[in-house]
Amino acid sequence: MRAISLFILLFFFGINSFAQKMAGYGAELSVLSFKPNVRIWTSKTTGFELFAGLSSELNSFKPNDIEAGFKFLRTIIYNRTDRTYFGVVGKWKWIKVDKEEIDINTSLPVVGLLIGKEWYSKRINLKGYAVELGYQYGVKEYPIPKIDRIGIFEEFPLILNFRYSFYKKK
Repeated sequence: MRAISLFILLFFFGINSFAQKMAGYGAELSVLSFKPNVRIWTSKTTGFELFAGLSSELNSFKPNDIEAGFKFLRTIIYNRTDRTYFGVVGKWKWIKVDKEEIDINTSLPVVGLLIGKEWYSKRINLKGYAVELGYQYGVKEYPIPKIDRIGIFEEFPLILNFRYSFYKKK
């Protein structure tokens, strides 16, 4: 009975310990933002990423907004040199609205879904290149006191990210 219990525990919890575990740091260039990040693949199929950086609004390409968040990633197709994954994105964005005569700060949560493809290259060090596509949603109404109106900020819905990372195997 102990041997069977040990076998079951190893089967369910030990499989991921033989998989490729990697941690890396890099940068991500998006349509309206630039973010340094840390990505950790805890197993061959599961990973997460933490990021923070500067972004801009769609109608003003001045990078004066700050965003920070996370991604939870799950691999669909895995090969030694590449992986295809999907993920969930959650981030918080602090917005500085700069329009004529208006100087307002507000913040909003943003959620999204993405699918990505990452390629690995090991000439000198292990490097990763990735492309991510997806959809994100975030809307915030904020009061404009000088005009007595309500303004609306909508997060740009398209996720289009290009990533470059340096990895270390654990």
